[in-house]
Amino acid sequence: MDHPFRSAALGGFNRQDVLDYLEKTSAENAQRQQELQQNLEAAEEERRQLAAKTAEQEEQLSILHRERDSLSQQLDQVQQALAASQDREEAQERELAALRQERDGLKDRVAALEPEAAAYEAVKERTAGVELEAHCRAQNILDQANGQAKDLRRSMEQWMGRVEREYDALRSEVESTVSHAADQLEKANKCLDRMTALLSDQDVALEALSQAYDNTDPEKVPAPVPLNED
Repeated sequence: MDHPFRSAALGGFNRQDVLDYLEKTSAENAQRQQELQQNLEAAEEERRQLAAKTAEQEEQLSILHRERDSLSQQLDQVQQALAASQDREEAQERELAALRQERDGLKDRVAALEPEAAAYEAVKERTAGVELEAHCRAQNILDQANGQAKDLRRSMEQWMGRVEREYDALRSEVESTVSHAADQLEKANKCLDRMTALLSDQDVALEALSQAYDNTDPEKVPAPVPLNED
């Protein structure tokens, strides 16, 4: 055994050498134990900080989950609004077709009035009074029919223009909303992927820290070997 003990006169080792060695060994063990305790406390503090950070990140992950669910609900609502808009568009198209039929009917009425005006023109040779009366009557009928047709055409064109503008505005709004909701949902999914990877890395770090904590347990430090005294 390697030691700095001098031999005593009566056999064994010098007592003072043994006492000095024991004192030195005890001081070294105390210092070593203090260092281990400090390392243990630092490791415990780091573990608590990692646990707190993990809890905070789990809370953020929960918030992201809720945001993703909210965005999914918004996307469903936008899709429902789009379906409702399509239904309104179909209804407006049916109404427009009905107006076109009514317009065609008015055109037919005007066309039917034209032969009547021509007939009144044909009888103008009979008498001047009959001709004048027939002409005035036919002209009045034509004027009324033409005025009604123009008014209806103008109203129909204004209504069609308003419908087209409203439809274009609604379609642009719906497309913009759907695009925004899809972008937000994609961003939320990417954030969830990054948080999952970060939590996995922290689990590995916690496992390594736990192993280091077990290796610094003070109960595993070997006790000094007792020596014989003079």
